[in-house]
Amino acid sequence: MKQLRKLSSYSILLFFFVSSFFPVNQTINAQNLNQKLKALKPGMSAAEVLSEVGEPKEKIILQRWFYEQENQVVVSEGYITDIRLNPELKDKSIRFRGKHDKSIPGDEVRLLRIGMQADKALEIAGQPLRIQDGEDWIYSSRQRVEMMDGVFYRADIHLKASLETLDWVRLNFSPGGLLVMNITIAFIMFGVALGIKLRHFKMLISKPKPVILGVVSQFIALPAITFLLVLIIRPTPSVAMGMILVAACPGGNISNFMTSIAKGNVALSVTLTAIATIVAIFMTPLNFAFWGKLYSDASNLVIPISIDPVEMLTTVVILLGIPVILGIAFANRFPNATQRIMKPVRIISMTLFLGFVVAAFSSNFNYFLKYIHLIILIVLAHNALALLTGFSIASLGRTSRRDRRTISIETGIQNSGLGLVLIFNPRLFDGAGGMAFIAAWWGIWHIISGIIMSYFWSKRPLPELETE
Repeated sequence: MKQLRKLSSYSILLFFFVSSFFPVNQTINAQNLNQKLKALKPGMSAAEVLSEVGEPKEKIILQRWFYEQENQVVVSEGYITDIRLNPELKDKSIRFRGKHDKSIPGDEVRLLRIGMQADKALEIAGQPLRIQDGEDWIYSSRQRVEMMDGVFYRADIHLKASLETLDWVRLNFSPGGLLVMNITIAFIMFGVALGIKLRHFKMLISKPKPVILGVVSQFIALPAITFLLVLIIRPTPSVAMGMILVAACPGGNISNFMTSIAKGNVALSVTLTAIATIVAIFMTPLNFAFWGKLYSDASNLVIPISIDPVEMLTTVVILLGIPVILGIAFANRFPNATQRIMKPVRIISMTLFLGFVVAAFSSNFNYFLKYIHLIILIVLAHNALALLTGFSIASLGRTSRRDRRTISIETGIQNSGLGLVLIFNPRLFDGAGGMAFIAAWWGIWHIISGIIMSYFWSKRPLPELETE
Protein backbone atom coordinates (compact mmCIF):
# COMPACT_ATOMS: atom_id res chain seq x y z
CA MET A 1 0.00 0.00 0.00
CA LYS A 2 2.84 2.34 0.86
CA GLN A 3 4.47 1.69 -2.51
CA LEU A 4 1.15 2.30 -4.25
CA ARG A 5 0.74 5.70 -2.54
CA LYS A 6 4.32 6.55 -3.50
CA LEU A 7 3.67 5.57 -7.10
CA SER A 8 0.49 7.67 -7.14
CA SER A 9 2.40 10.69 -5.84
CA TYR A 10 5.02 10.30 -8.57
CA SER A 11 2.25 9.96 -11.16
CA ILE A 12 0.62 13.19 -10.01
CA LEU A 13 3.96 15.04 -10.10
CA LEU A 14 4.66 13.66 -13.57
CA PHE A 15 1.22 14.78 -14.76
CA PHE A 16 1.78 18.36 -13.58
CA PHE A 17 5.30 18.35 -15.06
CA VAL A 18 4.06 17.27 -18.49
CA SER A 19 1.11 19.65 -18.25
CA SER A 20 3.50 22.56 -17.75
CA PHE A 21 4.87 21.89 -21.24
CA PHE A 22 1.53 21.09 -22.89
CA PRO A 23 -1.06 23.30 -21.20
CA VAL A 24 -4.54 21.82 -21.43
CA ASN A 25 -6.12 25.25 -21.89
CA GLN A 26 -3.97 25.97 -24.94
CA THR A 27 -4.94 22.66 -26.54
CA ILE A 28 -8.63 23.27 -25.88
CA ASN A 29 -8.39 26.84 -27.18
CA ALA A 30 -6.69 25.64 -30.39
CA GLN A 31 -9.41 23.02 -30.93
CA ASN A 32 -12.13 25.59 -30.28
CA LEU A 33 -10.52 28.00 -32.73
CA ASN A 34 -10.31 25.28 -35.38
CA GLN A 35 -14.03 24.59 -34.95
CA LYS A 36 -14.84 28.29 -35.25
CA LEU A 37 -12.69 28.64 -38.38
CA LYS A 38 -14.40 25.63 -39.97
CA ALA A 39 -17.79 27.22 -39.30
CA LEU A 40 -16.98 30.40 -41.26
CA LYS A 41 -18.87 30.81 -44.54
CA PRO A 42 -17.56 32.46 -47.75
CA GLY A 43 -18.86 36.01 -48.08
CA MET A 44 -18.99 36.78 -44.37
CA SER A 45 -18.02 40.36 -43.57
CA ALA A 46 -14.94 41.27 -41.55
CA ALA A 47 -17.12 42.27 -38.62
CA GLU A 48 -18.88 38.89 -38.66
CA VAL A 49 -15.57 37.03 -38.75
CA LEU A 50 -14.24 39.05 -35.82
CA SER A 51 -17.45 38.38 -33.91
CA GLU A 52 -17.16 34.63 -34.49
CA VAL A 53 -13.41 34.12 -34.15
CA GLY A 54 -12.01 37.17 -32.37
CA GLU A 55 -9.07 39.45 -33.07
CA PRO A 56 -6.04 37.92 -34.85
CA LYS A 57 -2.48 38.31 -33.61
CA GLU A 58 -1.44 39.99 -36.85
CA LYS A 59 -3.00 41.41 -40.02
CA ILE A 60 -1.00 41.40 -43.27
CA ILE A 61 -2.16 43.63 -46.11
CA LEU A 62 -1.66 42.06 -49.54
CA GLN A 63 -2.88 41.63 -53.10
CA ARG A 64 -3.93 38.46 -54.90
CA TRP A 65 -3.01 38.28 -58.57
CA PHE A 66 -5.08 35.81 -60.58
CA TYR A 67 -3.78 34.39 -63.85
CA GLU A 68 -5.17 31.84 -66.29
CA GLN A 69 -6.39 28.53 -64.84
CA GLU A 70 -6.83 30.34 -61.51
CA ASN A 71 -3.11 30.34 -60.82
CA GLN A 72 -2.68 32.76 -57.93
CA VAL A 73 0.25 34.95 -56.85
CA VAL A 74 0.15 36.64 -53.43
CA VAL A 75 2.05 39.94 -53.16
CA SER A 76 2.81 41.88 -49.97
CA GLU A 77 5.02 44.96 -49.55
CA GLY A 78 6.30 44.64 -53.12
CA TYR A 79 7.38 40.98 -52.90
CA ILE A 80 5.80 37.63 -53.72
CA THR A 81 4.90 35.81 -50.49
CA ASP A 82 3.04 32.81 -51.92
CA ILE A 83 2.34 31.05 -55.22
CA ARG A 84 -0.66 28.77 -55.70
CA LEU A 85 -0.77 26.76 -58.88
CA ASN A 86 -3.48 24.82 -60.60
CA PRO A 87 -3.07 21.19 -59.40
CA GLU A 88 -2.25 20.11 -62.98
CA LEU A 89 0.84 22.32 -62.92
CA LYS A 90 1.81 21.82 -59.28
CA ASP A 91 3.47 18.42 -59.74
CA LYS A 92 5.85 19.72 -62.39
CA SER A 93 9.42 20.60 -61.53
CA ILE A 94 10.78 24.09 -61.32
CA ARG A 95 12.99 25.15 -64.18
CA PHE A 96 16.11 26.96 -63.13
CA ARG A 97 16.57 28.43 -66.58
CA GLY A 98 14.62 28.45 -69.83
CA LYS A 99 11.19 29.53 -71.07
CA HIS A 100 7.77 28.40 -69.99
CA ASP A 101 5.64 25.93 -71.92
CA LYS A 102 3.48 28.11 -74.17
CA SER A 103 1.12 25.21 -74.78
CA ILE A 104 -0.10 25.45 -71.16
CA PRO A 105 -2.09 28.62 -70.34
CA GLY A 106 -0.68 30.33 -67.27
CA ASP A 107 2.47 28.17 -67.25
CA GLU A 108 4.65 31.29 -67.02
CA VAL A 109 3.63 31.58 -63.36
CA ARG A 110 5.90 28.57 -62.67
CA LEU A 111 8.90 30.78 -63.40
CA LEU A 112 8.05 33.05 -60.48
CA ARG A 113 9.55 32.57 -57.01
CA ILE A 114 8.57 33.42 -53.45
CA GLY A 115 10.71 36.43 -52.47
CA MET A 116 10.83 37.84 -56.01
CA GLN A 117 10.09 41.55 -56.44
CA ALA A 118 6.63 42.32 -57.81
CA ASP A 119 8.05 44.36 -60.72
CA LYS A 120 10.23 41.44 -61.78
CA ALA A 121 7.22 39.11 -61.53
CA LEU A 122 5.23 41.32 -63.90
CA GLU A 123 8.09 41.24 -66.41
CA ILE A 124 8.10 37.43 -66.36
CA ALA A 125 4.42 36.54 -66.05
CA GLY A 126 2.78 39.66 -67.46
CA GLN A 127 -0.25 41.45 -66.14
CA PRO A 128 -2.69 39.25 -64.20
CA LEU A 129 -6.26 38.79 -65.36
CA ARG A 130 -7.46 40.46 -62.17
CA ILE A 131 -6.05 41.88 -58.95
CA GLN A 132 -7.95 41.80 -55.68
CA ASP A 133 -6.98 43.47 -52.42
CA GLY A 134 -6.94 41.33 -49.34
CA GLU A 135 -5.60 40.61 -45.88
CA ASP A 136 -4.22 37.59 -44.07
CA TRP A 137 -5.33 37.39 -40.47
CA ILE A 138 -2.80 35.35 -38.50
CA TYR A 139 -4.12 33.62 -35.39
CA SER A 140 -1.19 31.23 -34.88
CA SER A 141 1.65 29.64 -36.84
CA ARG A 142 -0.86 27.11 -38.21
CA GLN A 143 -4.14 29.06 -38.28
CA ARG A 144 -4.94 31.80 -40.75
CA VAL A 145 -7.99 33.58 -42.17
CA GLU A 146 -7.79 35.00 -45.70
CA MET A 147 -9.90 38.03 -46.49
CA MET A 148 -10.49 39.37 -49.99
CA ASP A 149 -12.15 42.72 -50.76
CA GLY A 150 -13.30 42.94 -47.16
CA VAL A 151 -15.09 39.57 -47.03
CA PHE A 152 -14.09 36.09 -45.88
CA TYR A 153 -12.35 34.08 -48.60
CA ARG A 154 -11.00 30.95 -46.92
CA ALA A 155 -9.41 29.65 -43.71
CA ASP A 156 -6.29 27.55 -43.13
CA ILE A 157 -6.26 25.55 -39.91
CA HIS A 158 -3.27 23.29 -40.54
CA LEU A 159 -0.62 25.54 -42.07
CA LYS A 160 2.63 23.65 -42.40
CA ALA A 161 5.72 24.46 -44.41
CA SER A 162 6.96 21.59 -46.58
CA LEU A 163 10.02 20.87 -48.68
CA GLU A 164 7.91 21.68 -51.73
CA THR A 165 7.79 25.30 -50.57
CA LEU A 166 11.56 25.60 -50.99
CA ASP A 167 11.20 24.91 -54.72
CA TRP A 168 9.35 28.21 -54.96
CA VAL A 169 11.57 30.34 -52.72
CA ARG A 170 13.98 32.72 -54.39
CA LEU A 171 16.48 34.27 -52.00
CA ASN A 172 17.29 37.91 -52.66
CA PHE A 173 20.87 38.92 -53.29
CA SER A 174 21.87 42.23 -54.86
CA PRO A 175 24.32 42.43 -57.79
CA GLY A 176 26.76 44.20 -55.48
CA GLY A 177 26.44 41.44 -52.89
CA LEU A 178 27.00 38.82 -55.58
CA LEU A 179 30.18 40.59 -56.67
CA VAL A 180 31.46 40.54 -53.08
CA MET A 181 30.68 36.80 -52.88
CA ASN A 182 32.60 36.15 -56.10
CA ILE A 183 35.61 38.11 -54.87
CA THR A 184 35.46 36.32 -51.52
CA ILE A 185 35.45 32.81 -52.97
CA ALA A 186 38.20 33.80 -55.43
CA PHE A 187 40.33 35.08 -52.52
CA ILE A 188 39.72 31.86 -50.56
CA MET A 189 40.82 29.73 -53.51
CA PHE A 190 43.85 31.99 -54.03
CA GLY A 191 44.79 31.33 -50.40
CA VAL A 192 44.38 27.58 -50.87
CA ALA A 193 46.60 27.70 -53.97
CA LEU A 194 49.40 29.44 -52.05
CA GLY A 195 49.97 26.16 -50.22
CA ILE A 196 50.13 24.05 -53.38
CA LYS A 197 53.68 23.02 -54.17
CA LEU A 198 55.15 20.71 -56.79
CA ARG A 199 56.31 18.28 -54.08
CA HIS A 200 52.69 17.66 -53.10
CA PHE A 201 52.05 16.01 -56.45
CA LYS A 202 55.10 13.78 -56.04
CA MET A 203 53.15 11.77 -53.46
CA LEU A 204 50.94 10.63 -56.34
CA ILE A 205 54.01 8.82 -57.70
CA SER A 206 55.65 7.72 -54.45
CA LYS A 207 52.44 6.65 -52.61
CA PRO A 208 49.71 6.55 -55.26
CA LYS A 209 47.14 4.31 -53.53
CA PRO A 210 45.86 6.66 -50.79
CA VAL A 211 45.90 9.63 -53.19
CA ILE A 212 43.91 7.78 -55.86
CA LEU A 213 41.46 6.46 -53.26
CA GLY A 214 40.97 10.00 -51.92
CA VAL A 215 40.23 11.43 -55.37
CA VAL A 216 37.90 8.52 -56.23
CA SER A 217 36.07 8.92 -52.92
CA GLN A 218 35.53 12.63 -53.43
CA PHE A 219 34.75 12.91 -57.13
CA ILE A 220 33.24 9.53 -58.01
CA ALA A 221 31.92 7.74 -54.91
CA LEU A 222 30.37 10.73 -53.11
CA PRO A 223 28.36 12.06 -56.09
CA ALA A 224 27.18 8.52 -56.91
CA ILE A 225 26.11 7.78 -53.34
CA THR A 226 24.46 11.20 -53.10
CA PHE A 227 22.44 10.32 -56.19
CA LEU A 228 21.29 7.08 -54.53
CA LEU A 229 20.38 8.99 -51.35
CA VAL A 230 18.32 11.41 -53.42
CA LEU A 231 16.45 8.54 -55.06
CA ILE A 232 15.77 6.98 -51.65
CA ILE A 233 14.52 10.03 -49.73
CA ARG A 234 13.01 11.69 -52.84
CA PRO A 235 13.26 15.35 -51.79
CA THR A 236 11.85 18.11 -53.97
CA PRO A 237 13.84 19.13 -57.09
CA SER A 238 15.68 22.17 -55.73
CA VAL A 239 16.71 20.30 -52.56
CA ALA A 240 17.89 17.32 -54.63
CA MET A 241 19.90 19.59 -56.92
CA GLY A 242 21.43 21.30 -53.89
CA MET A 243 22.60 17.94 -52.55
CA ILE A 244 24.06 16.96 -55.92
CA LEU A 245 25.83 20.32 -56.30
CA VAL A 246 27.42 20.14 -52.83
CA ALA A 247 28.64 16.60 -53.58
CA ALA A 248 30.15 17.85 -56.87
CA CYS A 249 32.16 20.62 -55.17
CA PRO A 250 35.81 20.12 -54.16
CA GLY A 251 36.93 19.67 -50.56
CA GLY A 252 36.72 22.55 -48.13
CA ASN A 253 39.71 24.70 -47.27
CA ILE A 254 39.65 23.72 -43.56
CA SER A 255 40.20 20.00 -44.12
CA ASN A 256 43.98 20.26 -43.55
CA PHE A 257 43.45 21.89 -40.16
CA MET A 258 40.92 19.25 -39.11
CA THR A 259 43.21 16.45 -40.29
CA SER A 260 45.99 17.75 -38.07
CA ILE A 261 43.64 17.76 -35.04
CA ALA A 262 42.52 14.21 -35.88
CA LYS A 263 46.17 13.03 -35.99
CA GLY A 264 45.68 12.09 -39.61
CA ASN A 265 48.11 12.21 -42.50
CA VAL A 266 48.52 15.96 -43.03
CA ALA A 267 50.82 15.47 -46.04
CA LEU A 268 48.15 13.35 -47.72
CA SER A 269 45.50 15.92 -46.82
CA VAL A 270 47.48 18.74 -48.41
CA THR A 271 48.12 16.61 -51.51
CA LEU A 272 44.43 15.75 -51.87
CA THR A 273 43.46 19.40 -51.40
CA ALA A 274 45.93 20.44 -54.10
CA ILE A 275 44.79 17.80 -56.58
CA ALA A 276 41.08 18.25 -55.82
CA THR A 277 41.32 22.02 -56.24
CA ILE A 278 42.72 21.63 -59.75
CA VAL A 279 40.62 18.63 -60.79
CA ALA A 280 37.43 20.37 -59.59
CA ILE A 281 37.74 22.98 -62.32
CA PHE A 282 36.43 20.32 -64.70
CA MET A 283 34.95 17.66 -62.41
CA THR A 284 32.54 19.96 -60.53
CA PRO A 285 30.54 21.07 -63.60
CA LEU A 286 30.88 17.60 -65.16
CA ASN A 287 29.58 15.79 -62.06
CA PHE A 288 26.70 18.18 -61.56
CA ALA A 289 25.65 18.05 -65.19
CA PHE A 290 25.85 14.23 -65.28
CA TRP A 291 24.12 13.38 -61.99
CA GLY A 292 21.69 16.29 -62.19
CA LYS A 293 20.54 15.27 -65.65
CA LEU A 294 20.36 11.61 -64.61
CA TYR A 295 18.19 12.53 -61.61
CA SER A 296 15.93 14.68 -63.75
CA ASP A 297 15.44 11.92 -66.32
CA ALA A 298 15.09 9.10 -63.77
CA SER A 299 12.49 10.72 -61.54
CA ASN A 300 8.87 10.33 -62.54
CA LEU A 301 7.97 13.36 -60.43
CA VAL A 302 9.79 15.98 -62.46
CA ILE A 303 10.24 17.16 -66.00
CA PRO A 304 13.77 17.50 -67.43
CA ILE A 305 15.66 20.41 -65.85
CA SER A 306 17.68 22.69 -68.07
CA ILE A 307 21.36 22.47 -67.08
CA ASP A 308 23.95 24.40 -69.08
CA PRO A 309 27.33 22.70 -68.45
CA VAL A 310 29.18 25.25 -70.60
CA GLU A 311 27.88 28.16 -68.51
CA MET A 312 28.74 26.33 -65.32
CA LEU A 313 32.22 25.39 -66.57
CA THR A 314 32.88 29.01 -67.50
CA THR A 315 31.80 30.20 -64.06
CA VAL A 316 33.90 27.58 -62.24
CA VAL A 317 36.98 28.41 -64.34
CA ILE A 318 36.60 32.10 -63.42
CA LEU A 319 35.91 31.47 -59.73
CA LEU A 320 38.25 28.54 -59.22
CA GLY A 321 40.69 28.15 -62.09
CA ILE A 322 42.04 31.69 -62.39
CA PRO A 323 42.57 32.26 -58.61
CA VAL A 324 44.30 28.86 -58.31
CA ILE A 325 46.65 29.57 -61.20
CA LEU A 326 47.47 33.02 -59.77
CA GLY A 327 48.03 31.54 -56.31
CA ILE A 328 50.42 28.84 -57.56
CA ALA A 329 52.28 31.38 -59.71
CA PHE A 330 52.59 33.83 -56.81
CA ALA A 331 53.88 31.11 -54.46
CA ASN A 332 56.55 30.03 -56.97
CA ARG A 333 57.60 33.58 -57.85
CA PHE A 334 57.63 34.99 -54.29
CA PRO A 335 58.29 32.07 -51.90
CA ASN A 336 59.47 34.25 -48.99
CA ALA A 337 56.48 36.55 -49.18
CA THR A 338 54.22 33.51 -49.47
CA GLN A 339 55.57 32.09 -46.20
CA ARG A 340 54.87 35.37 -44.42
CA ILE A 341 51.30 35.76 -45.65
CA MET A 342 50.17 32.11 -45.59
CA LYS A 343 48.87 32.10 -42.01
CA PRO A 344 47.11 35.52 -42.17
CA VAL A 345 45.53 34.57 -45.49
CA ARG A 346 44.15 31.34 -44.01
CA ILE A 347 42.66 33.20 -41.03
CA ILE A 348 41.17 35.86 -43.28
CA SER A 349 39.83 33.18 -45.65
CA MET A 350 38.04 31.37 -42.82
CA THR A 351 36.59 34.64 -41.51
CA LEU A 352 35.45 35.67 -44.97
CA PHE A 353 33.87 32.26 -45.59
CA LEU A 354 31.78 32.42 -42.44
CA GLY A 355 31.04 36.08 -43.11
CA PHE A 356 29.70 35.58 -46.59
CA VAL A 357 27.55 32.59 -45.51
CA VAL A 358 25.97 34.93 -42.96
CA ALA A 359 25.77 37.73 -45.53
CA ALA A 360 24.05 35.42 -48.00
CA PHE A 361 21.17 35.09 -45.54
CA SER A 362 21.24 38.50 -43.86
CA SER A 363 18.62 39.85 -46.26
CA ASN A 364 16.70 36.57 -46.17
CA PHE A 365 16.87 35.85 -42.45
CA ASN A 366 13.10 35.47 -42.11
CA TYR A 367 13.12 32.75 -44.77
CA PHE A 368 16.08 31.09 -43.06
CA LEU A 369 14.27 30.91 -39.70
CA LYS A 370 11.04 29.84 -41.35
CA TYR A 371 12.35 26.98 -43.47
CA ILE A 372 15.72 25.84 -42.10
CA HIS A 373 14.13 23.07 -40.02
CA LEU A 374 13.00 21.38 -43.22
CA ILE A 375 16.51 20.51 -44.36
CA ILE A 376 18.50 20.13 -41.13
CA LEU A 377 18.15 16.35 -40.95
CA ILE A 378 18.80 15.96 -44.69
CA VAL A 379 22.14 17.79 -44.42
CA LEU A 380 23.07 15.86 -41.27
CA ALA A 381 22.38 12.55 -43.01
CA HIS A 382 24.16 13.64 -46.21
CA ASN A 383 27.25 14.85 -44.36
CA ALA A 384 27.39 11.69 -42.22
CA LEU A 385 27.14 9.62 -45.39
CA ALA A 386 29.99 11.63 -46.95
CA LEU A 387 32.25 10.97 -43.95
CA LEU A 388 31.28 7.30 -43.98
CA THR A 389 31.95 7.09 -47.73
CA GLY A 390 35.49 8.38 -47.29
CA PHE A 391 36.17 6.02 -44.40
CA SER A 392 34.69 3.03 -46.26
CA ILE A 393 36.64 3.66 -49.48
CA ALA A 394 39.87 4.03 -47.49
CA SER A 395 39.13 0.89 -45.46
CA LEU A 396 38.34 -1.18 -48.53
CA GLY A 397 41.64 0.02 -49.97
CA ARG A 398 43.38 -1.23 -46.82
CA THR A 399 45.07 2.06 -46.09
CA SER A 400 46.54 2.97 -42.70
CA ARG A 401 44.33 4.35 -39.96
CA ARG A 402 45.85 7.80 -40.41
CA ASP A 403 44.99 7.74 -44.11
CA ARG A 404 41.45 6.57 -43.34
CA ARG A 405 40.92 9.56 -41.10
CA THR A 406 42.35 11.88 -43.72
CA ILE A 407 40.27 10.57 -46.62
CA SER A 408 37.12 10.64 -44.45
CA ILE A 409 37.65 14.32 -43.64
CA GLU A 410 38.58 15.23 -47.23
CA THR A 411 35.35 13.61 -48.45
CA GLY A 412 33.09 15.00 -45.72
CA ILE A 413 34.33 18.61 -45.80
CA GLN A 414 33.02 20.16 -49.01
CA ASN A 415 33.51 23.64 -50.44
CA SER A 416 29.88 24.68 -50.09
CA GLY A 417 30.96 28.30 -50.46
CA LEU A 418 31.66 27.65 -54.14
CA GLY A 419 28.24 26.01 -54.33
CA LEU A 420 26.57 29.10 -52.86
CA VAL A 421 28.23 31.41 -55.38
CA LEU A 422 27.05 29.18 -58.24
CA ILE A 423 23.53 29.04 -56.77
CA PHE A 424 23.23 32.83 -56.54
CA ASN A 425 24.52 33.30 -60.10
CA PRO A 426 21.53 34.72 -62.04
CA ARG A 427 22.68 32.90 -65.19
CA LEU A 428 22.61 29.54 -63.44
CA PHE A 429 20.20 29.02 -60.51
CA ASP A 430 19.28 32.58 -59.52
CA GLY A 431 19.08 31.92 -55.77
CA ALA A 432 16.90 28.78 -55.90
CA GLY A 433 15.74 28.35 -52.30
CA GLY A 434 16.19 24.62 -51.75
CA MET A 435 19.70 24.63 -53.23
CA ALA A 436 20.76 27.67 -51.20
CA PHE A 437 19.44 26.27 -47.93
CA ILE A 438 21.26 22.97 -48.47
CA ALA A 439 24.59 24.63 -49.36
CA ALA A 440 24.42 27.23 -46.57
CA TRP A 441 23.52 24.80 -43.80
CA TRP A 442 26.14 22.34 -45.09
CA GLY A 443 28.72 25.16 -44.85
CA ILE A 444 27.87 25.59 -41.19
CA TRP A 445 27.31 21.98 -40.23
CA HIS A 446 30.39 20.43 -41.84
CA ILE A 447 32.56 22.63 -39.62
CA ILE A 448 30.74 21.33 -36.54
CA SER A 449 30.77 17.68 -37.64
CA GLY A 450 34.40 17.92 -38.78
CA ILE A 451 35.53 19.32 -35.43
CA ILE A 452 33.55 16.63 -33.56
CA MET A 453 35.10 13.84 -35.64
CA SER A 454 38.57 15.35 -35.39
CA TYR A 455 38.33 15.66 -31.61
CA PHE A 456 36.99 12.10 -31.32
CA TRP A 457 39.89 10.73 -33.37
CA SER A 458 42.42 12.87 -31.50
CA LYS A 459 41.54 10.90 -28.36
CA ARG A 460 42.03 7.55 -30.12
CA PRO A 461 45.71 6.49 -30.13
CA LEU A 462 47.33 5.16 -33.27
CA PRO A 463 49.81 2.27 -33.43
CA GLU A 464 53.40 3.47 -33.12
CA LEU A 465 54.25 2.16 -36.58
CA GLU A 466 51.78 4.62 -38.09
CA THR A 467 53.20 7.73 -36.43
CA GLU A 468 55.76 9.86 -38.14
